[in-house]
Amino acid sequence: MNSSSCLKGKTALVVGGSGGIGSALSLALARCGVELTLHGGHESEKFDSLLQEIFEISGMRPKKIVENLLESPFDSLESSPLAESARKCDILCLCFGPFVQKSLHETNLSDWEKLSLLDYALPGFLLSSALPAMMKNHFGRILLFGGSGTSHRLEFSTNAAYAGAKSGLNVLVSSTAASYADYGITCNAICPGFVETEYLPESVKMELSAKMPLESMISLPSLAETALFLLQNADINGTIVRLDRGWSPSQKSMKFC
Repeated sequence: MNSSSCLKGKTALVVGGSGGIGSALSLALARCGVELTLHGGHESEKFDSLLQEIFEISGMRPKKIVENLLESPFDSLESSPLAESARKCDILCLCFGPFVQKSLHETNLSDWEKLSLLDYALPGFLLSSALPAMMKNHFGRILLFGGSGTSHRLEFSTNAAYAGAKSGLNVLVSSTAASYADYGITCNAICPGFVETEYLPESVKMELSAKMPLESMISLPSLAETALFLLQNADINGTIVRLDRGWSPSQKSMKFC
């Protein structure tokens, strides 16, 4: 498939695009000639270096949105640059979502509010914001990111609140695909296993690698390649992709934590 055929010249908003999964996906989109708007929570040299690398790859200067969603009032989002960019984009990629690891009896009101708003309501709102223009243009690509195991599991011992919010993305994917396919809009999600990013200390990488089949984490190039495949293929719609090598918490007698 010619990657430039359907994505070149399109505009994309990558939420959480300043690092980790989001930066790998942004670089992949830049190589396809996509005009990018990247969201990050903070100004940083790393963010600026990424923007420069994208410019060198594509010849287009990406737009930057800096907003700490963990601290911003949620009701201010509707008039924010993030929402404005979502209303104009051809491609919407949600690579952002806070993680809380607590047993249910330790999960407090603040945890529930943060996870439900930022892991479920935020993707839902930005998706809703993006749909009208996509419908008008008869083209749209929406890609969400779930959590490890949230495509199929129903029980979690120490992160049920997070997993519940991420599992809700499956409903958004299926509902969007069923309702908007005739407008040329696709909506899919990736539920990766443990992904190796720059945010993890080496000790944590070693621990998580030991839990995965083949004793290695999912790489960012593998994830970006899968994401690009979903965005390029108009025939894949309403799909939840497990990018985890068939990982299960029961493997090697280790519980998911």
